[in-house]
Amino acid sequence: MLLKQHQHGGNLARAAREYGLPERELIDFSASINPLGPSPGVFRAIAENLWRIRHYPDPDCRVFLNLLGEYLGVPPECIVPGNGGAELIYMLPTALKVTSALVVAPTFSEYSAAIRAAGGETEYFRLPVEGEIYSHLTELADKMAGYQAVFICNPNNPTGRLFRHDELSPLLEAASKTGTMLVVDEAFMDFVARRRDFTLMPRAVGSRNLVVLYSLTKFFGIPGLRLGALVAQPELAAELNRKRDPWRVNALAQVAAEAALADKGHMAATLDVVRTEREYLTAALSGIPGVRPLPGAANFLLLDLSRSGKNVQEIIIDLGRRGLLVRDCSNFYGLDGCHIRTAVRSREENDRLIAALREIMGGN
Repeated sequence: MLLKQHQHGGNLARAAREYGLPERELIDFSASINPLGPSPGVFRAIAENLWRIRHYPDPDCRVFLNLLGEYLGVPPECIVPGNGGAELIYMLPTALKVTSALVVAPTFSEYSAAIRAAGGETEYFRLPVEGEIYSHLTELADKMAGYQAVFICNPNNPTGRLFRHDELSPLLEAASKTGTMLVVDEAFMDFVARRRDFTLMPRAVGSRNLVVLYSLTKFFGIPGLRLGALVAQPELAAELNRKRDPWRVNALAQVAAEAALADKGHMAATLDVVRTEREYLTAALSGIPGVRPLPGAANFLLLDLSRSGKNVQEIIIDLGRRGLLVRDCSNFYGLDGCHIRTAVRSREENDRLIAALREIMGGN
């Protein structure tokens, strides 16, 4: 089946082959990207800077890092840029010599894959998808001493759960006491309305045992350009920068990011659209028999289809034949194969998904 053959959403080429549809006719709910797309300024910046492909990019990314540091509220010397967040995820276990790690599940599969690629071993700590969480995180904190690193995603992918500072405080305290590296992936934090109330980046600047991962591809709508970063204490950031490849961020990605970070209006519009459409999509999907959207803080929804009485793989295929791609969540450790994840997109696109699910579920 289509989405059983790969680990992630967003593979339009494979979907087009599988369903016999042109890529441009597919609506991709499987990849959680800004529904407004990039800022118009991004397209202008790329067009005006095409001449830069004849030259090497700035290996220090000075302009980009200064703007990003201002946006994130951290010093630029605490930021390590990368060719997408995934590249930095794979760099960390090697750079930090991590041989044993605990991954909080269900979550993004690349944390454990990166540790295994570096020759390390991974174990999972499973959190409930819903309900009270503090006692579980306290239990997790008690286990941290046996691992060199712990990976957690906030807001979590695929559940959308947003962890508060008080909920994560046991992990921060345990990391400080045990020397365990706490790696927090905030790839979707920009979609949180009060991002600065939840981000741990300011804490990372002053802690040797905390690294925060960041992605510019999702909120700024440029996944094809591959651009990410991590935030760490200055000495640790310098150490990681020394271990990374030169020219990691290409010239067009740098100018695109600079334009995106300058467009405050597009950022505000994105937050408004995502909030409105997430509420709309949640309400509409809740009215379809057998579909239960879980509450989340990001630009996607995890749908529980366990009460649908239908085969989830067949639902995914039926949607695909209609040109609607959703994320099969059966390969997420900690989920039971009865979930799909869908991005929050435009009203017109969301209505198409709602109508298709109503038809498939027999709810019309």
